[in-house]
Amino acid sequence: MLYERQHLKELHDIKHIHDTNDQFVKYDDKILTNLLPPYIYQNSLMNKFLNMLQPLVSLSIDQMNMIKNFKNYMVDKYDYRHNG
Repeated sequence: MLYERQHLKELHDIKHIHDTNDQFVKYDDKILTNLLPPYIYQNSLMNKFLNMLQPLVSLSIDQMNMIKNFKNYMVDKYDYRHNG
């Protein structure tokens, strides 16, 4: 996700060490596996291709979150942890 990738992982972990709101969906590594039927992943070539395609799909969703956060200047533009 773009929000977590904009800084170093260590800095992000230190900044958000006390965050307890975990009601958001972390779709970065499992969006296509939840959307597509499992028989597509049986083919090894298709499995490899879909695993390489997942970051691109997650990036397109993050781009929509940037547009959604444009009107709210109090949050970071890459923030995905909203409830609506």
